[in-house]
Amino acid sequence: SQDHAYDVVMKGDLAFTADGSNGLTVYDVTKDPTVMDSGFVRANIGAGSTRPPLGRATGIALWTDPATAREYALMAAGPRGVGVVDVTDVDAMFFVKVFEPIKIEDDKVIHADGRCVDVQVVGDKAFFSYASFGIVAYAIADLIEPVPYGVDPLQIWVHQGEELIYDHRPVALAQFKLKNVPGYEDVDGEALYMEYTDVADRVVFYAAYGPAGVLMIDWTNAAAPQLLGVVPTVHEA
Repeated sequence: SQDHAYDVVMKGDLAFTADGSNGLTVYDVTKDPTVMDSGFVRANIGAGSTRPPLGRATGIALWTDPATAREYALMAAGPRGVGVVDVTDVDAMFFVKVFEPIKIEDDKVIHADGRCVDVQVVGDKAFFSYASFGIVAYAIADLIEPVPYGVDPLQIWVHQGEELIYDHRPVALAQFKLKNVPGYEDVDGEALYMEYTDVADRVVFYAAYGPAGVLMIDWTNAAAPQLLGVVPTVHEA
């Protein structure tokens, strides 16, 4: 079915798209899209009419493991959270894991707030903006680690009431949330789309943060992000 494509990464003649409720769709741009059976639509994973496995996918980044040459698509999967797909063989893509970030509140493990919006890769780290939950950084090695045998990669943590049955989600290196910064406790905003610069080994993120404006965050140390400033915008960023 038709939806909106929100993000795209090119690799050779293939376009890997964050295709909304259709998940991850791969297009061969050398084919004629006006011809039904031209092969323009090369492959898809994650489409669904009721509860799509990749939610409403709005962001995508590709990463190749230098040790194995396997290729992965890291997905911002809306309310489903973070999606990791092995795309080494485009015609046989498979889920590695899909999960919501770990959130602990009142000593309880609960669902993360909101939706995952965007993803950026810096070296061997991946950064996901997660609406009201903030921006979360992971080691990609943890993201691509296979789940234990027999565990559904689409359900890698299970709880019943207040009891946690099992949880195989990776632990984040760091989380940045504006409300956690002294002086900004009452500032409204949610982490949306973002870009970064990596100059002279200094990594600075520029994040659209809704009503708060644009945030500048020094994330050179993946485990210790530091707010550099907040730039107001005319309306929501």
